[in-house]
Amino acid sequence: MTEVGKPTQGRAETMELTDYPLLHKADLMLTLLKVAAQGPASLEDAIKRLKQNLKSVGESPPVSDEEFRTHLSDVQEHLVQAVLLAPLDDGQLAITPRGMQALSDHPGGIDDSVLMEYPEFRAFVEARAGHPMKTVGDESPPGDDPRIAEFDRGIAAFNDGLDINDNPYSRDTPMHIAWESGWSEAKDDAVRTGAWADRSTNI
Repeated sequence: MTEVGKPTQGRAETMELTDYPLLHKADLMLTLLKVAAQGPASLEDAIKRLKQNLKSVGESPPVSDEEFRTHLSDVQEHLVQAVLLAPLDDGQLAITPRGMQALSDHPGGIDDSVLMEYPEFRAFVEARAGHPMKTVGDESPPGDDPRIAEFDRGIAAFNDGLDINDNPYSRDTPMHIAWESGWSEAKDDAVRTGAWADRSTNI
């Protein structure tokens, strides 16, 4: 078992998708939202869309449908917890008004740092962590919060050219979220200043 807050090592339950185009977590979230935006959708619909996206850039699926399903199930849980998707009685997913707004606000991709804007998702992460998340800039309770250091490391990682999927911390932990939030803020700052162009081709 990986200790909370420690860099991930030797995780081999499912193949990581970070080295493949159009299969980063932000792409998986975007794909699920897009297929649901067209009507009630299933994970199978999202897998089909992912394969189409890969084919459009001359790539073949690097993993089996079952592994796709495992990764998408994790993403689905996060989107449901953030109330961007709603599960239907037949097992399919429906996009919510909040999900439609998120698609409009973040057309290049959505990740956990975006989901942290929603109180329901923050409560979900805090419940898993066993204690409240401290918001960057919040000076109470007193004392240094190591998660702020991880936020700064995320900023530094972006500036060093690392990808958001290079996050060294376990998923669904405060350290992971803080690092990812820092990376995303640095990216947003770069986009605003024209120093970095969004290269996502998710369609």
